[in-house]
Amino acid sequence: MKRRALLLVPVLAGLAACETAPPREVATVPAAPSGQVTLTGTVIYRERIALPQDARLTVHVSDVSRMDAPAPVIAETEIATEGRQVPIPFSLTYDRSRIDARGRYSVSARITDGSGRLIWITDTHNALPPPGGTIELRLVRVTG
Repeated sequence: MKRRALLLVPVLAGLAACETAPPREVATVPAAPSGQVTLTGTVIYRERIALPQDARLTVHVSDVSRMDAPAPVIAETEIATEGRQVPIPFSLTYDRSRIDARGRYSVSARITDGSGRLIWITDTHNALPPPGGTIELRLVRVTG
């Protein structure tokens, strides 16, 4: 038993020597004035299909905490693609005070053509990242 304990002493001493240095201070991005937070991200889809020249991208942050109830929209932005193709970057500003730490929030996107017909949409839950985070939204084609 003593021999096993003696064998562990060099191992433990070696591990103690591997102690990491204390973390450096990391510069933080100051919060936007009056509690505003900006979410940035990109919208993509896998298919190699060009968007119509007059397509419009809409991105929402919604409160999906309540089941079987409409999800209130916390923030929304709409972008005219003007011929741009995916990946399409976006930024969306929302009020931090509208976010409850106990809630559940989703970021979703949709692309419509010039007549308003839905052609691409997110079909999965995309959790709202923490302030300063980014997100990539994958869309699927709407057929029919």
